[in-house]
Amino acid sequence: VLNALKLHNLTLNSTKCQIVQQTIEYLGYVISSKTITSLPEKIKSVVLFPEPKSLAQANRFIGGLSWYRKFIPQFASIAAPIHTVINLSKSQRYKFKWCDDQSKSFYDLKNALTSRPLMLDFPDDTQPILLSTDASETGLGGILYQEINDIKRILYYHSELLSRSQKRFHPIELEALAIFKCITRMKSFLLGRDIIIFTDNCPLCHMMNKTISNKRVEKFSLLLQEFNITQLIHVQGKHNCQPDYLSRHPISATSTNVSSCSLQQPQSSSDLSSSSTPITTSSSSTIELFDITQLQEHHNND
Repeated sequence: VLNALKLHNLTLNSTKCQIVQQTIEYLGYVISSKTITSLPEKIKSVVLFPEPKSLAQANRFIGGLSWYRKFIPQFASIAAPIHTVINLSKSQRYKFKWCDDQSKSFYDLKNALTSRPLMLDFPDDTQPILLSTDASETGLGGILYQEINDIKRILYYHSELLSRSQKRFHPIELEALAIFKCITRMKSFLLGRDIIIFTDNCPLCHMMNKTISNKRVEKFSLLLQEFNITQLIHVQGKHNCQPDYLSRHPISATSTNVSSCSLQQPQSSSDLSSSSTPITTSSSSTIELFDITQLQEHHNND
């Protein structure tokens, strides 16, 4: 870094520099040489936020939380009930209603912040980048990661709800949309790197090198030409659980104290399974943990 600054005749203010640091705090994050995590005190301020009683309070809560959405799987699905009551113009603010669905979403989001350390890894340039995507009738999602020594290192989570017009897309169009949305959202990670994509839609595996008789899919493939997508691999739906669950359901995880929001060792893929024991986050909010049987039923229905 210093050589690059010297090369371009740039100077630094020594009083504003932190030299030889293991970690630095920057824009609400704690950044180390390998990972990026959230600041515990920032998380605490959101967790202590009281349940909203007005439109302004609900907007403040979602606004403060959106900064950390890339750390939270299924963020869009969890926050959806709140978004339905805050997307109001000034003339319609009197229509604001905070009901049971919004209350459950509120506590589920808090649980997502405190259930595990919010940690993302930096990409390793020596390893390929993998992207698993999926779309459902309500939303889409994707997980950007690398597998190093049989350990899955998460780089980014993305999820979003479908618009009214997107809900009318054909299934292959939805799956192509999921790939397009995830890649464009994660553009800073992916430009100039080899990308391997996993999808549970088999015909879509040819979208980058073979004409598919669908105008929307062809449009998405043209827009993705700037990225180096080396492989599009089909995986059976039952093996595509994480992005599938991300596109369909709220987060499920064990509740822990806010102070646990710190660095942790990456998890092995074999550690990702959970029990089916429900978690109670408040007197009115219960979260069911991941249930593979439920996912299989969804795929059978598809």
